[in-house]
Amino acid sequence: MEKTSAIGVQVENADQYTEIYGAVVGWDRDHGKVLSYDATRAGRLGIFAFFVESAANQYVMAFSDRNANKRYDRGEPAWIHSDAAANPVPVSIDQRQRKVFLRGRLSEKTVLPAAMIAAAQEFRGARTVDEAMTGWRIPIALGDIADLDDPRFSSVRGEEGMWRPASFPRDTGVGIYFLEPYDPARVPVLFVYGIAGSPQDWRPFFSMMDRRKYQRWFLLYPTGRRLEDSAGALNLGVELLQAHLGFSRLHVVAHSMGGLVSRSFLIKNVLEDGNHYVTRFVSISTPWGGHEAASMGVRFSPAVVPSWRDMASGSEFQKAILSKPLRGKVDHLLIYGTHSSFSVVLPNDGTVSVASELAAAARADAAEIVAFDADHAGILSLPEVVRTVEAFLGREQQRR
Repeated sequence: MEKTSAIGVQVENADQYTEIYGAVVGWDRDHGKVLSYDATRAGRLGIFAFFVESAANQYVMAFSDRNANKRYDRGEPAWIHSDAAANPVPVSIDQRQRKVFLRGRLSEKTVLPAAMIAAAQEFRGARTVDEAMTGWRIPIALGDIADLDDPRFSSVRGEEGMWRPASFPRDTGVGIYFLEPYDPARVPVLFVYGIAGSPQDWRPFFSMMDRRKYQRWFLLYPTGRRLEDSAGALNLGVELLQAHLGFSRLHVVAHSMGGLVSRSFLIKNVLEDGNHYVTRFVSISTPWGGHEAASMGVRFSPAVVPSWRDMASGSEFQKAILSKPLRGKVDHLLIYGTHSSFSVVLPNDGTVSVASELAAAARADAAEIVAFDADHAGILSLPEVVRTVEAFLGREQQRR
């Protein structure tokens, strides 16, 4: 993660074209030399992304393969990242965050540089775009219909998302998935799992939801990544979906560490970007005061998972997200668990201490607080938890 950068692109007029491909070329313009080359097929909403080893001299482009020969031909609608004078220029990547997101539009007037394209094909010995794909592309899902039994959503992949957050996006993909086609008559509910978790953690909850009122969406992300990065990616995905679908309401339900990611997302989406479609947020068993094990890992582990730094008690991340009140804009239902066999010294739900679940700043900003006698994972299987969540979400609908 510290040796690569990420480049993401949205082709804004992708709905007008078919078979859109994106490419990134490391191009030494002074010597006319290709340093690297990768390509991929754009996903829904014209989204594509890559990891690159160098942040310098990266030229990004896209084209619509009208004749279906899987390579760019002059005259096909294209786009290349350019300056104000329409001259192709390398992308500028934030060196602290190591990422950039671009937007562009395909045009029949745009011609990709012939010398660069020819040199790139020669560099990889690739006659077609498919042959140029290296596996460093990042599959991004926005509104793809998911089968929850897909191995990508398994607990095994969830563990990999914590321990291997750099390769997880490349190998498994990231994004927001739907469990059924979008229905404007039903309110979407976005579910966010916790550290080392997976979308399958929500299976019992999904099965008990009232599907007449709600449609189920879930976030797929590597939980070992810094939480601020995950929240920023989630915000971008939600805003792209909202611009495309036009929904007026979205509820967020999060478990464990997912509550921290979700609150950071809400700060970006509601307070900073001024959106109004998220007004209800449910956190379940979230360590608002941090986690003791993460603190120990940061202090003593020879290799620290990046998200542990944000999970450690008293982290700067926690202070930042709890210092900005959401109440009055987003109503928060704080659900916490107490295991029946808890420690007398440190009451907990088997994983997170009650003291952390009930951190003062989180309590103060919550509209409602409800406790259940359940352990950390089992709380998602309780029918009374689902009923409590749906009742809370339903009160927002009545208010409207």
